[in-house]
Amino acid sequence: MNDTAKQATTIVGGALLVLGSLMTWISVDVGFQKFSSTGLETTEGKLTVAAGVVVMAAGALLVSRISTHAVIGYVGAVAAVFGTVVLALEYIDVRSRIADADGTGATATVGAGVWVAAIGAVLALGATAWSVLDERKSVARLG
Repeated sequence: MNDTAKQATTIVGGALLVLGSLMTWISVDVGFQKFSSTGLETTEGKLTVAAGVVVMAAGALLVSRISTHAVIGYVGAVAAVFGTVVLALEYIDVRSRIADADGTGATATVGAGVWVAAIGAVLALGATAWSVLDERKSVARLG
């Protein structure tokens, strides 16, 4: 995969991380009423939005060639890892809430936003990790 494709994948991953955070993360149906919560209604969702924005910015800076410094790639990678960890912790919390709701007669489900954000996180992680590894190989060849 060439650099532009990796950087574009980084941008798409960051965008999906943000988009998923704007979508529903949990839905609860208590029979006569339905509730849902988006990622932005939680601290974790706001953190995943921030991580996604940083990932997109790093990818955009690299693809535009405004900055080709390796630190930008590392910042994108750290943001991707951070966003993935926060999203994983939130998924565990959502699953716990669903388990709690099951005993009450309510039906709760994981919202599509969690899955969209997860796809974005995996794309961002893969693309930034690949970029960082390629950078390290280039430095090793020079040094």
